[in-house]
Amino acid sequence: MKKRIPPFICSIIISTILFVSQEGFSQKVKDGLRKNEDKYENTGLPNNCDDKIYAITEIGNLLEIEKIESKERITKELGTALPFRCNALAKGLNNKLYAVKAYEQARTPVYEYNPKSRQGSFAKWTLPSNNDGGWVSGAVDSKGKIYFISTTMENLVRIDIRKAEPDVIWSDNLSVSGWKKENCATGCNFFINQKDELVIKENRGTGMWKVSIGNEKSVIKMDQVNSINEVNPTNDIMEYINSSGTMMTFLLGRNAVYNYSTKKSDVYSLVKIDTMRLGFFTEIAGCNNFIKKEVKPVEEEKDELITATTTVNESIRLKNIIFQLGESELQPESYGELDKLVRQLKKYNQVEILLEGHTDITGDADENIHLSLERVNSCKKYLVNKGIESRRIQTKGYGSARPLKRSGNEKEREINRRVEFKVIKGIG
Repeated sequence: MKKRIPPFICSIIISTILFVSQEGFSQKVKDGLRKNEDKYENTGLPNNCDDKIYAITEIGNLLEIEKIESKERITKELGTALPFRCNALAKGLNNKLYAVKAYEQARTPVYEYNPKSRQGSFAKWTLPSNNDGGWVSGAVDSKGKIYFISTTMENLVRIDIRKAEPDVIWSDNLSVSGWKKENCATGCNFFINQKDELVIKENRGTGMWKVSIGNEKSVIKMDQVNSINEVNPTNDIMEYINSSGTMMTFLLGRNAVYNYSTKKSDVYSLVKIDTMRLGFFTEIAGCNNFIKKEVKPVEEEKDELITATTTVNESIRLKNIIFQLGESELQPESYGELDKLVRQLKKYNQVEILLEGHTDITGDADENIHLSLERVNSCKKYLVNKGIESRRIQTKGYGSARPLKRSGNEKEREINRRVEFKVIKGIG
């Protein structure tokens, strides 16, 4: 004879099943992001980032800096914003600041501060413990996720502000393909660029690395900051888009914010502080490098690159085509001149051109040829993405074979680093 389950036990079982089902359903309905274990990985937050950046001193004094350009800036002292000494600060796309206590190796709570209300409190997230000197640098990516890195890059964590717990990206930097332990032996800082790559800079050296943090974490490029004009130590590094749409690179020294220009091989001070009164700078934070600036339409074309009098094989130099030293990736400063060429090629839709790349006379000749070809191919890719047929554009890299100047000074080397084009078909 089968035993009957008492009615009150059946009721408990059914209630439990319904509660679990409803809880799971309500969770899905609540955020709409838990299908297929999404975990927010491919979702972003609204980008409400403004143009203000913030620099923190070791004793917790906060400076708000607005319109930070070579000729204009507005600086406000916000006083003691944090209840602890801080080496790691990040600004979210919601314009709030996120910070952790300096030198703390135990589990560390994250502090959230609103510069607008000048109010702050400890948030819901706690960073894991580490044996690497504590959290030393913070940054934000294009989707609004906050990152903190430990002193020698041994640990990297990520916070999605919609989640209760931070994600550990790595707890052993040797898990990053191509990384060497000694790269950050004396400490490093980082920011996240427009491609959501980590750009890591030695604190007391000139080494820089781009690190992919996708499915395969790897070093994708190694570079050097100009050692002649190095800010030492560099307590932080970040990018910023100024009011004219130009990308600026900031290096943070102990007593000043510096602008670094690879084009001019120059570093100059933008903001200085009294370190005896405020303490020395440890971190700088911003997020406007992810804002896409609107480009105003050109009503009237001036200084035309191609005219009815342009002759076949006449060399025409493109101005302000900018690359980082030794790199082939176009900088945003280059877009204006290339957009001008796009408009000309659309106006003269029968014209075909040859893009020619040139380097200065320093370095290996074969490497220079390869680099100059990569650079003009970057220009071609930009033009094609703007609607110019690929067949209308040929490319050639001459390297250092055709210098305009033969002197070794920097001014003339810069003249030799150029992109030119020739009309090879369609005029007349």
